[in-house]
Amino acid sequence: MQVLQGMSVDRMVIILPSALVAMYLIISIQKKLSESNNRYLGLILPVACFVVSTVLAVRPLIVGDPSQEGLVVFCIRMWLTFNIATLVFGFQYFRERRVKKALRDASAGNTPAEEPSADEPDEKPAD
Repeated sequence: MQVLQGMSVDRMVIILPSALVAMYLIISIQKKLSESNNRYLGLILPVACFVVSTVLAVRPLIVGDPSQEGLVVFCIRMWLTFNIATLVFGFQYFRERRVKKALRDASAGNTPAEEPSADEPDEKPAD
């Protein structure tokens, strides 16, 4: 947010919509990868985001002075913030896998057994 405070309005008009378009394209790529038949293709972007966020969050500890007050807390907060993209991509992947599994089960006729309603007795009376 501090970056936007010093930015001119003309520059913001160009950068913010461009960032939205870039995010839309990246999420569309993740959707296409998740829809593929290969189950590992959809994990490319979540794993890449996780690795990059971990490297970026640990870097200040390696480069800077680890005894500096608040640096570890800062790195943890940075890691959690950077992993929001990992969660978004992971959610898309697991959602798509669940939908595919449900469609596969439905086409194979393996629908879950219906639970008996309260009106129907569990057992038939013996004659």
